[in-house]
Amino acid sequence: MTYRVAIAGCGGIADRHLNAIKIIERQSGRVQAVAAADLNEARIAEAQERYGSELKGYNDYKQMIKEVRPDIVIITLPHFLHHEAACFAAEAGCHILLEKPMAMNAAECDAIIEQAGRRGISVLVGHTQHYIAENMQAKKIIEDGALGRLLMLHDVRHTDYEAGGRPDWFFRKSMSGGGIAFNLGSHSVDKAVWLAGSPVASVQANMSFHGRRGDVDGSVSAYLRLTNGVSATIVQSGYKAAAANYTELLFTNGSLRLESGRALYRSDGGPYELLEKHDSADPFVLQLEDLMQAIETGHSPSCTMDYAKHIIEVVEGMYLSHQSGREEQIGGGGLPNAKEPTLIVQPASAGTHGAWENDRDGSELAVRHYKWMPAHHAIKVRAALSYTPDELQISFRAYEDSPLIRFTRHNDMVYKDSCVECFLQPAPHADARYLNLEMNAAGTLRIGIGTGRHDRDYLELEDLPPMHIRTELGLRDEATGETYWTARLRIPMKWLESLFPDFRPVPGAKLRANFYKCGDETSRPHYGSWSAVYSDTPDFHLSEDFGWLLLG
Repeated sequence: MTYRVAIAGCGGIADRHLNAIKIIERQSGRVQAVAAADLNEARIAEAQERYGSELKGYNDYKQMIKEVRPDIVIITLPHFLHHEAACFAAEAGCHILLEKPMAMNAAECDAIIEQAGRRGISVLVGHTQHYIAENMQAKKIIEDGALGRLLMLHDVRHTDYEAGGRPDWFFRKSMSGGGIAFNLGSHSVDKAVWLAGSPVASVQANMSFHGRRGDVDGSVSAYLRLTNGVSATIVQSGYKAAAANYTELLFTNGSLRLESGRALYRSDGGPYELLEKHDSADPFVLQLEDLMQAIETGHSPSCTMDYAKHIIEVVEGMYLSHQSGREEQIGGGGLPNAKEPTLIVQPASAGTHGAWENDRDGSELAVRHYKWMPAHHAIKVRAALSYTPDELQISFRAYEDSPLIRFTRHNDMVYKDSCVECFLQPAPHADARYLNLEMNAAGTLRIGIGTGRHDRDYLELEDLPPMHIRTELGLRDEATGETYWTARLRIPMKWLESLFPDFRPVPGAKLRANFYKCGDETSRPHYGSWSAVYSDTPDFHLSEDFGWLLLG
């Protein structure tokens, strides 16, 4: 099939899209640009000259869509028109490549998501950081785990934001959404979230407004806490200064210096060394091919609408933090309720001894919400999740010197001992039931299935598949010197599918879950959760307070 593509907006970025279309058209004939719209007729003429006379010109993008009925519309209009143009194109049945930022605010993002979903339209938001060769190389190093666990990310961008003939609408907040923090900051937030593989939980930011044009910000300094424990700083200045554009990533066993579009450097503890550059196609070619694959297969593209909405939420949080002077909480991964955290569960890394070689493999979360008890009773707990097509692995680390262990029989009351728990709802939109898995430090399992505390059945040993439960006591954290114990288990995907027929363990699947630490009868009784529980008394069986797991 040859996709007929129309361009809404012929500003500078449209050249990159038209060039990508020409490359793909020459290589495979899968796309063809058929029309372009812009209020500036000179821009249309320039686009026709560069691409070819077959590119039909329009002054009104809506008229273009109505008359041409393209398969794909690439929207490169000013930010304040993204919402209107995307909804119009979706209503017309066109698939969409929408330039970033997705829209002016999260509410406009929701409207686009609703319209596209109603019409079954594929939408890719153009966060091109995902397709740049050096960025993809850095992402692979992170996922391979050769440098250890990613701890923090520092992104710097200094550029004269007012230079280079930037159009006036960029400096009017009502048309652009904001200044350097909104326009270039969205690139930095995207880079941090994508490379770290985790959405943002909270942000604190400070801005300045000393530009010569308009009413938008000219600099931003922001601190981001990601839900997997990674922290990120973003420092951008749009005033006259020496230019800078780099990202430094710090791991437990080394570091990377990423200069997107230019170079990638690696340190294993010594000086940085330049890595050999991997050949890669033009990012705009890869981006358009990603959209076409999504159209043809129904799979999600690299940058989904929910993901792009989350980037907008974070940027909005930066502006709100500047105004309030406080650290602001962020809604997770495009999900509307800010109290619901989101964890993107990464595929397991295959080591020489198999996929589960490292007990810290995967995406990490923290049990940090403790209530119903004195503050000093809180126990530090981390969990790591990863998966293969066959299994979901959950690994807990509980920082207790001498965990209480009394119960040793299956389905005993392990929650009275030093206990870690996972409540998992694999098909939340179709099935209200969830699994509750509770383990003490001896690996004794208590497991039930149902819709609530008083509506569940306990599963006997003969009803369970092998889960490879393993616990270890008296371990020492090399970084902090603290003592901890671990509990690990592997849940077969086919077993989950048998219990929850609407669940499919494929990338993009969304599950509801919560993770807990408790010890009803320990020397320091405690009740902690990953996703905050909104109850006046201890109660983990509140599925409305679960967070989200997204299979990456």
